Amino acid sequence: MGSMKKYPPGGQKRAVARRRWQGMLLAAFFLSLAGAPAKSADPTPTQLRQFTITDQKTGLEWLRCTVGQRWNGFRCIGVPKMMSWDQAQQAAASASKELGGEWRLPSVDELQTLVCADCPPPKIDQMLFPDTPAAPFWTYSEAPLSIGRYQTVNFYTGHLFNRNTKAMERYVRLVKSAPTRQTKQAP
Repeated sequence: MGSMKKYPPGGQKRAVARRRWQGMLLAAFFLSLAGAPAKSADPTPTQLRQFTITDQKTGLEWLRCTVGQRWNGFRCIGVPKMMSWDQAQQAAASASKELGGEWRLPSVDELQTLVCADCPPPKIDQMLFPDTPAAPFWTYSEAPLSIGRYQTVNFYTGHLFNRNTKAMERYVRLVKSAPTRQTKQAP
């Protein structure tokens, strides 16, 4: 009989899982090389897919990085920028112009879909949205009982808050709605 490697109890499953993860990481590495930045000013569809996440249930497309950071193919680098609500609206307009589509602040309900209750702070899936600050993020939703105040979602606790004036500085994660389907009308 050939020599067989001896594993401690449960060790063989861990070794197989480790090899599977190593294979996926290598595949991700080579895919990121294939989508290296192009010479043009506009991002290619491959590049756009790399720094965005599409929610298959809602169709919403999210930027992986907080405004102020950029995607390097593996994670978000740079310093996330805190900004006022008006500055956040300007950042959304800039993203729309540079990336195409209509990027915007999410509603409180949309942003809460990113909260991971079982995750340690930050309460968000760090595989999908790495380097997210454990702090409040703006939404476009007005506080229901407070005139002139807006709702935020705090990724330290996963809770929403209603007491934010437009002048307060919070982090920003931009979203783009799913494209609407054009249906043909019967003659």
